[in-house]
Amino acid sequence: MKSGIYSLTDLIRDEDFITWVRRPTPDHSGRWEKYLEKYPGQASTLDLARSYVNLIAEDTGRDLPVMKQSRKMWQEVKNTIKSENSEN
Repeated sequence: MKSGIYSLTDLIRDEDFITWVRRPTPDHSGRWEKYLEKYPGQASTLDLARSYVNLIAEDTGRDLPVMKQSRKMWQEVKNTIKSENSEN
């Protein structure tokens, strides 16, 4: 996290910010809450950047599971269905 005020472009390129938006942790949240306390006028910029980060992630499929994960999840679904059917 750099010091000073972030531009919209700075935010959407900042890995710490992206992590806070996509996979927040208490540590990340604390950092950005402190940033907003120090620069309350940046709230709308953070909101806009957050929207862009989410839109980019969804548009690029960045958060979609990889094929191995997809196969594993599908296998779990099939096993659950099979288990439920055998109990009936």
